Order: sequence, then structure tokens, then C-alpha cells
Amino acid sequence: MNVEHIKSGLLIVLIGLSIILTWQLYTYQPEIALLDDVTSRYVSSELIGEERVISDVIQPDQMVVHYNDMKALIPKNDPKFAQLYEKLLTASFEEIEVSDDIFPKVNERGGIELLFPTSIPSHLFLNMISVETDYLYPGTVIDRIYLYVNDANGQVYMQFLSSEDRRVGSMKTNIAVNEFEEVFVQPISEYIPVKTLAGERSTKALITEDVYITTEPFKVDKLSYGATKLSVHLFRQSLFTDPNAVKYYQQTDGEDSYTDGNRIINLRKDGLFMEYGNTIFLGSQELTKHIVQGGFEFINGHGGWTDQYLLSNWVSTTNRDEVEFRLELNGFPVHSIDGQDRMTLKAKRSGNQIISYSRPLLDLDSLAINASQKIEMPAGEDVISYLQNDELFDVQRISRVSVGYEMHMTNPTFFTVEPHWYVLYGSRWQKVSLDQLKGAGDNGLE
Repeated sequence: MNVEHIKSGLLIVLIGLSIILTWQLYTYQPEIALLDDVTSRYVSSELIGEERVISDVIQPDQMVVHYNDMKALIPKNDPKFAQLYEKLLTASFEEIEVSDDIFPKVNERGGIELLFPTSIPSHLFLNMISVETDYLYPGTVIDRIYLYVNDANGQVYMQFLSSEDRRVGSMKTNIAVNEFEEVFVQPISEYIPVKTLAGERSTKALITEDVYITTEPFKVDKLSYGATKLSVHLFRQSLFTDPNAVKYYQQTDGEDSYTDGNRIINLRKDGLFMEYGNTIFLGSQELTKHIVQGGFEFINGHGGWTDQYLLSNWVSTTNRDEVEFRLELNGFPVHSIDGQDRMTLKAKRSGNQIISYSRPLLDLDSLAINASQKIEMPAGEDVISYLQNDELFDVQRISRVSVGYEMHMTNPTFFTVEPHWYVLYGSRWQKVSLDQLKGAGDNGLE
């Protein structure tokens, strides 16, 4: 009897406890303020600049028109430059062939050659134009494109060159023939005349990668821009796992640093430039993306696209994976600021992990303050003639001759860019100043 009473008592207690727990479950309200406080310690969703698609940052830097034995450069700030590239990106393609064909396939109806500042991984380019193909080997790159009208069927074709493999691909497009010829090719006299650096194209060579130099002087704007300084705290929120664990300290040279013990941000030149490093080693990993794609996605992840930064170079070896996006203003690349090559977004990778990232902390105004001053640039052939006065100069080492900007800082919110000739000599861009070309200074590259 006593046992039955004990059982009944335990049952009543359990039922009561169940009622209490059920009531607490239905009436429970989480500590919202506390959760918000914890959540705020982690990565912010606030974008620093913009997210972009990869075709926004992969663009040709030269378009050369071939027509009636003439060659001319479409200036990049000419609306036709962007218009033609947009037509290429949105065109339809078919009948792909890969061969050892002639490049560029110049004929009487002319064509337009597109040169990129660096080679483009073929799978990225073909994805940009929505083409799927198994004709190209993994790792193949594309250096140049040539658009022309095929004599056999009167349609616009696109050739693409992989100089590394000495292979040429060809595809038929749906680009309107009349518009291509009448709007872009035939008005060649409206563009900047050029010639090839090594003379006329050899008829014996199947594949030619000519270096083009202008034959007449032309004018380029000297510009001034206002700028806004980007807050390093936005990057601290984006690049550190727990921003509240980040400590600030001042280096011996007076520059600022932020670190959580594994990652670090160092500020340079009074906070106008940032260097980020990540020492966390994730072990050996199989690469899943090309460094161009990986670097692009890393920058896109925090909306790091401020101003017009375009793919300018990449390196991928067993010991080094690095990609660089360079600032462009008014259609010209910015090669330096106060003599230093810092106007780039540069990311370095180990395995699939970005281990370093450097960039300016500047956001330039979209419109120039002063666009009234124009600088007359000597012809490119005069630049080459000047350089050949140096006995150590080797013209065979030149792979590009173009105008670019050098930036000068008046104060942290005001900048001026001045045009100069630049030569890609070996693997490095080198400036030829206007003072040198006018007879001042020593001969040679700076």
C-alpha cells in the first residue's frame, strides 16, 4: 500500500513538472539584445564598394582596325570601343574550330584586333561569352581576338589566339555585318593611325603578335579628381572573423596596424594604402579555381570594387599565385602615384586561401574636376626612336607601347593625373617622360 502511494506521488510530481516545462517553452522569449550583441562581433554584410561580374573587370586595352592596308587604334575613351566589346560579349557563337590557322586573318574587307593587357584563362573568356566547348585544353589562355568578315559566307567571325599553345580558334557570330563594317571598320580615318613596331606583317608567319605604335601626335587630357578616403574599419569588419577581437597598435614608423593574432592589416602612407595578411595555414588543398577567378571572387566578397579596376596581370606557378587589377581613368591605366606602383588591387594565394591583399583606400569621384587641359603626346614611333639612342636598349624586349597616367597627390582628397608614354619592357612597365622626349634628362627608360 505504501508503495502504491509512493508511485502515485511520483506520478503527480512528474505531471506537474511537465506542465511547468511546457509553460516555460511556450512563454520563452530569447534575449534578443544579447544575441544581437554577439552577432555584431562577426563579419559585417555592409559592402565597401560594389559587387561586379567578371566581364566588368576583364577588358581589352587596345582595339586595332585593319582596313585597306591601313591600321588605326580606336581610343579606349571612344564610345565605339565599349560598344563593340559589348556586342562581342552578347553575341551568339557557333561552329567552333581550333587549328594552326593564320592569325589575324586579314582580308580586303578588314577587321578589328582586340589585345588584352594579359592573357585570359580560356574557360573564363568562353564563359563570359556563354560558350561551352571541350576543344580547349585545361590551362589554355587567350591573348588576342580578331573580328573579320568571312569572304566565303559574308558573316562576321571571331578568331581567338592562344600564343602559348600556338593555336587559333574560330567561331561564327551573329554580329550584323553592315553595322560592323560601316560603324567600326570603314571609319578608320577617324581613329589614331598606327604601324607595327617591326615593320609590315611577314607573309611567311602564320601567327603574328604585332606591337603597335602610333605614327602621329595626339592629345590626352590632364585631369584632377576629388577623392574620399575609405575607412579601414569597413575592411576590419569584412576581413576578420571576429572584428571585436582585433587589436590596434602603432608601429615604430608611426603607421597603424590591426591584428587578431592570425590576420593583420597594416596601413601605409598616412592610411591611404592597406596591406592585409593572413597567416592561417589550411594545409594542402586541391586548387578548384584559377587565380584570376579566385582573386575576383575574394574582392567581390566584400564589395571591394571602387573605381574602375581592370585585370592587368596574373602569375600562377608552383610557388606563386598572384593577380593584379589596375586602376583605369579616362581609358588609360594609372601606372604610379608619386612614383610608386600602388594603384592596384593585388591578391596573393596559397592553395585556395588568399594570404595577402593590398590596395588603395581611396574612392575617386566619378567625374573629373578639371578636364580642360590637354597634353600633346609625341607619336609612339618617336618614343621608339628616342629609346634606340641607348645602345643597351633592345627593341625585341618590347611587348606593348601605350599612354598611361601618373598620379600626384596634392592632399588626401585631391589628385592630379598626367599622361606619359609607357613601355612594357621585359615584364615591367617603364615610363618615358615628356621631358625626356623633349630632350631633357638622360636617355633610356625610367
